[in-house]
Amino acid sequence: MKHKSTFFIFTFAFCATIALQANDYVMLTPLDTAALPAIPNKDCGGNIVRSALDGNAMWQHTLKQLQRHHFSDESVYKLMVKLYRNTHKHYVTFPVAYWSTDPQGDSLLVSGRVYLPKRRYLNGIVIANHYTMTADSEVPSNMLSMESVYAMKGYAVIMPDYVGYGLSREEVHPYLHWRSAAHTAVDLLNCMPELLEYYGYSYPIDVVVTGYSQGGAVALGVTRMLEELDSTWIVRKLYAGAGPYDPAGTYLYSMERDEMGIPAAIPMIVMGLSDAYDMEVELEDFFLEPLLSNYEDWILSKEYTVSEINRLMGSTIMSELMTEDALRLDSPQADMLYKLLLRNSNVGYDLQSPAYFLHSLDDEVVPMLNTINLQEQMPDESGKTYDYNHYGSHMAASVPFMQYVYQDL
Repeated sequence: MKHKSTFFIFTFAFCATIALQANDYVMLTPLDTAALPAIPNKDCGGNIVRSALDGNAMWQHTLKQLQRHHFSDESVYKLMVKLYRNTHKHYVTFPVAYWSTDPQGDSLLVSGRVYLPKRRYLNGIVIANHYTMTADSEVPSNMLSMESVYAMKGYAVIMPDYVGYGLSREEVHPYLHWRSAAHTAVDLLNCMPELLEYYGYSYPIDVVVTGYSQGGAVALGVTRMLEELDSTWIVRKLYAGAGPYDPAGTYLYSMERDEMGIPAAIPMIVMGLSDAYDMEVELEDFFLEPLLSNYEDWILSKEYTVSEINRLMGSTIMSELMTEDALRLDSPQADMLYKLLLRNSNVGYDLQSPAYFLHSLDDEVVPMLNTINLQEQMPDESGKTYDYNHYGSHMAASVPFMQYVYQDL
C-alpha cells in the first residue's frame, strides 16, 4: 500500500514547505489577468523577521534544531510552519502555467510558482531552482518553499517545477538533463515582464540565479543558457551549492566506491536520460530486484519522496541495485549511460557571470569532485568564489548556503 506523508523531508536540501490548494494555476502565456490575485500597494511591516534573517542566531538555531532531530519530517515541518506564519503576509504567491519545451524541443505546458513582494519597486528577480524531488506534491507549484524568504528582501522569486512535475506530471522527469530544466526556468523568466508591468512593478533587467544540489546544477545551466542566448537579461550573480555539475565523473566515482549517496537517483537517471534522448532501453539490463519490479510505482507514480524511495530500495550499494553490466564501463549499457551523463556536464564551460559555489567537505551525497572539477576546468577569473568548508552533511550544508544567499542579496 502506498504511503503518502503528511509532511516531507527533502534529502537534497533544507527547504521545507507548506501545502497549498491544487489546481489554482494562473496562465502566463497568454497572461490571464482575470485569474491574478490583487496585491496591496503597501507591505505591512516584517522588519523583525528581516532582522532575524539578517543575523546569524536564527540560522544557527534552525540548524541545531534540525540536527538534533536528525532532520526528521516533524522538525522540518514545525520550523517551516513558524516561518510561514511570520512571512507570508509580506508577499503574494500563486502557481503559474506557461509554455515551454520538452527535451526533444516540442511545446509543453509546464508549471511553477511566483512570489511577489507587496512593494512595487523590485530589487530584482531571483530564479530559484529546486533540489531533487520525486513526489509531485512537493514541487513548487504545489507547495510553498523556503525560497519565499527572498521576497522579504524585495525580490520577485520564480520557481519552475521542471518537466515531469506539476502540469507535466505525466511526462518522465528528465533527471540531470540540464537543458530541459533550464528551459523551464528561462521561459518562466521571459513571462515576467508582462506580469510585472500588469501589477505596476518597476524592476532592473539583472537577475539572480540560485539553487542547491540538483538545483545548483540547474542554476549553472540557467546561467549558461542566458549567456549563450545573448539574452537581454543580465545575470547579476549565480549562487550554486553542492550541485552534480559533473554527472559522468560522479557515475565513475560511485562505481569505484560501489555506493550511491542517493539510491533514488539510479532509476531517475537511467529512465530520465534515456527518455530525454529517445533511447530504447531494457530496464532489466540496468536494475536488480526489488527495484526492477517496482520502479513504475516508486518513481513514475510521483507519489513517493526521495527519502521514502531510498528506504524502499533498501541499500546504497550499487552492486545490490544495478546489474553487473550496468557497472562495467566496457559494457554497452554502462557506456551508453556514461555518454549521456557526459553530454549533461557543465564542467569546462567558460562562465562569464559572477558566481559563488559552496560545497561541504563532509558531503556524503554529491561528491566534492563536482565542484573541484568545475573550478579546475573553469577559467580562473575574478568574480568566482569557491567556498569549501566543514559545513556538515549534504542536507546540513544547505542551511549556511541559503543563509549566505539571503544575506548577500
